Amino acid sequence: MSPPPPAASPNAQPRSCVVCRKRKVRCDKQSPCSNCRRANIACVLPSTDRPPRWARRLERITNNAAAASEAPGVEKVMERLHTLENLVRELTGQLEQARAASGHNSPEMDTSGDSPLNHPMEPQRETALVADAGDMPGQFGRMVLQDTSRSRYVSSSFWVRVNDELDGLKMDTRGLAEEEYDSSEDEATPAQADSSPKLDRTTSEYSAFLFQHNPSGPLPELSDFRPLPSQIPFLVEVFSENVHVFIRVVHLPTIVKMVRDMRGSGMKRLTPSNEALMFSIYFSAINSMEDDDVITNFGSSRTELMLKYRLGFEHALAKADFLNAPDIVRVQAFALFLALAWRHDNPRCIWMMTGLLIRMARYLGLHRDGTHFAHLTPFETHLRRIVWGVVCILDVRASEDQGTELGIPDGSFDTQLPWNINDADIDVASTSIPPERQGFTDMSFARIHLQTNEIHRKLMDTSSAACTLEEKGRLLDDIHHRFDHEYLQHTREPTDADDDIFPWVATMVARITTAKLTLVVYLPVLSSARSSSSSSSPSSLRTKLLFSAIDLAECNHALNASHRARQWRWLYQSYTHWHAIVFLAMETGRRAWSPTVERAWGALHSRWLIPARTAADRSARIWVPVRRLVEKARRHREGEIGRLRAGGGRRSGWRGGRGGV
Repeated sequence: MSPPPPAASPNAQPRSCVVCRKRKVRCDKQSPCSNCRRANIACVLPSTDRPPRWARRLERITNNAAAASEAPGVEKVMERLHTLENLVRELTGQLEQARAASGHNSPEMDTSGDSPLNHPMEPQRETALVADAGDMPGQFGRMVLQDTSRSRYVSSSFWVRVNDELDGLKMDTRGLAEEEYDSSEDEATPAQADSSPKLDRTTSEYSAFLFQHNPSGPLPELSDFRPLPSQIPFLVEVFSENVHVFIRVVHLPTIVKMVRDMRGSGMKRLTPSNEALMFSIYFSAINSMEDDDVITNFGSSRTELMLKYRLGFEHALAKADFLNAPDIVRVQAFALFLALAWRHDNPRCIWMMTGLLIRMARYLGLHRDGTHFAHLTPFETHLRRIVWGVVCILDVRASEDQGTELGIPDGSFDTQLPWNINDADIDVASTSIPPERQGFTDMSFARIHLQTNEIHRKLMDTSSAACTLEEKGRLLDDIHHRFDHEYLQHTREPTDADDDIFPWVATMVARITTAKLTLVVYLPVLSSARSSSSSSSPSSLRTKLLFSAIDLAECNHALNASHRARQWRWLYQSYTHWHAIVFLAMETGRRAWSPTVERAWGALHSRWLIPARTAADRSARIWVPVRRLVEKARRHREGEIGRLRAGGGRRSGWRGGRGGV
């Protein structure tokens, strides 16, 4: 008989003895076990000091390989392991060279987040499809497909090679040995399981933390936030008329079909991603409506419903685990929410969230055009272009609002414009690219918006490769010519109730855009002229910019004051026209008074120029110098009017002062 084994810890899990494990027979985990007693051999329990899991797996693979006499397979695996070691050494050398060559991080070196070694290998089949480099030298990558519904983009050439080696290594080891796990071996002991109870949370609870919800408690039921089934079609219709016209981030026929399918099954067939998308549609629809319209149609206040659907969206997005498993539907939902939240939320919070949205889009490879990936259908390629365009628009808006660099560097993407087609021309089942239409389509306004946004991006670029002032002037002339051909013929608001109001709205938006970009381009010229040795700034340029600022403020007022165009006030009121506000305040405080300056003073005091949410925040630091400029202009106006009444005569149009642009 064998000597009695050492006393086990009271918390230790019973384990199979060494002999039974080696013979691969069932052990009753007694001491000694029944098998060893019948064979009259020593029953030895395994050591409680367990080696690491990788060491146990390697031992099993080695033992099984030796028993099966598969030495060539082992050599092949070892060869691949040596290749991986060489790749790691290569990366280390590249990092050292990069640090020595430049003292700052390049915006294109984004490899750590895309490392496939940071993510556990999925048990399902993975396939890698190469994306052509195209016009993006040094930025090629590939789309890694994990299953039929999930994929991710690996941008670094190094990790692409590592991924290839790991795929080959998995294929070799799959035939070399089958991993067998003992139930007692892979289960943690009770002491280990209870060692960190505070970390035992679901991924959805961690995602909820981002929206400042309590991660320690369970998430509420989404049914508490859903609208009535009879209200959903109305909300989708409002979304189509008010939001989808300007923010095309979804394929509307697909949404309508989803709503139709919900009638028979309710919400049970909705995936977490689609649930989050629907809540973002509910939220955007209510956000785009006016207070009296919401009360008339829903019997509740607009603020109450916005909060309800916002909470539903946040919890649905957290339940979908958007931080760990982003997909294009989650990106659509998040982008739509951010586009509408700008009307009332803190701009800095939106800017922060936009950075997360950009990372989600890059994770999916939306910055690479879908034509690079052979497995994508025409519908997927078109949808990826639409979504990436909205991400770029939000990036420009957020960066300009906060005065920061762009989150998407120029030249870091090659995604093309969406095709000029109608929504009905393409669907999920489309197998061929639909022919592009001539003239105005459902995508025409979105395409012009994206083209203008791309020019705005170039004008905002402060890098050494940015275009010169002459080139920026040519870009502005191109925008003027394009808008003059497309929109600017509708200069008057239609008086007939049967006339379509949208062409006039598009004209006003185009005029605001051109005036704003004119200020963006030429205001720095005045600033540099003030700081140089020149005695005065170009008066003709100042007059040109003054008329641009006046036109911007007056068009903005006309849009907000129009009762027929109130359904798009969410768009007008989500922009703060900093350039026009500051320039009008400065010019009215330094010019000799005239009808033009009085017109500028009236435009500056439009009730719509300064959004209500920021006007109410009197403690905001940005408004302190603006209020001082306006107060200075008010005193200057009073003095000028008093001088004119006293018969002081006409003075020169502009007086230089100590202030600068």
